[in-house]
Amino acid sequence: MDYNSFFNIIQTIFVLIAVIALANILLKSLSKQINKRNTLIKIHERVSVNNNSSLNIVEICGQYYLMSFTSSENKILKELSEEEVIALIHKNQNNCTQVSFKGDELKRVKEKVQNVLRMRKKID
Repeated sequence: MDYNSFFNIIQTIFVLIAVIALANILLKSLSKQINKRNTLIKIHERVSVNNNSSLNIVEICGQYYLMSFTSSENKILKELSEEEVIALIHKNQNNCTQVSFKGDELKRVKEKVQNVLRMRKKID
C-alpha cells in the first residue's frame, strides 16, 4: 500500500468524525430550540399505573389538570388549582425518603419485589 492511499483513508476518517461531530452539535441546538418553544405545556408529575397507562399533573397555559394517559386515549380527570398542586408537590417532597442498600440487601429486596409482582400477575 502506498502513502497516497493511506493518506486518503486517514483523511476519510477525519472527515467522517467531523461530520458526526457537526451533526451532534446541530441536533443538540435544534433540541434546545424545540424545548424553548414548548413552554405552554409542562408535565410536573407522572405516576405509572401499569405498562399502558399513567396519571399526570399537567400545566397547560397556566391551568393545572390531573390527566389520565393510556395507549388509546387521554382524559382530563380533574382541574386543579395552583394551591392544590403546590400542596401536593410539597407533601410529596416531605414524604420522600432516601433508602440505600448494601450488597446482598439489594439482591434480597429486588427478589422480594419480583415475587410480589409475580403474585400480582397470577391474581390478575
